[in-house]
Amino acid sequence: MADRYLVDTGVFVRWYIEQDGYQDALALQTAYVAGGVELETVDFVRYELGDVLRRKGLLMQKITADDYVAAARSLDDLGVAVHVTTADVLAHAADLAAHRMISFFDALLLAWSLELGTTVLTTDKRLCSAAAGTARTQLLSGWLP
Repeated sequence: MADRYLVDTGVFVRWYIEQDGYQDALALQTAYVAGGVELETVDFVRYELGDVLRRKGLLMQKITADDYVAAARSLDDLGVAVHVTTADVLAHAADLAAHRMISFFDALLLAWSLELGTTVLTTDKRLCSAAAGTARTQLLSGWLP
């Protein structure tokens, strides 16, 4: 059985913009396409990815307009499972955000990971620290078995 991850925006951004973790992100993408790893995400990540790629890619002239448009729909095109957030998950995320002092978006990832029994794959060390004792997290830099 392939490893299964709930992926945050920072990992997907590195599929398109060269920055710290870029090579790890490309290796993850290759493993996913080859069927060696299962990737899932949360609905808001699709929107956040489009926004971040616009600001840090398109407007900074690191990607072209055509590449930006393709990247904005790439999670769907690649078949990454996208979970639609329910009211119960929203409430759980709000509780986590209030008690862990993390952003609501980070809390949504943690709430979903608990709901699904998956590990959050992230580039955010602070999120990993905040999740300790609650949800499983893995930094992108250490995802390889």
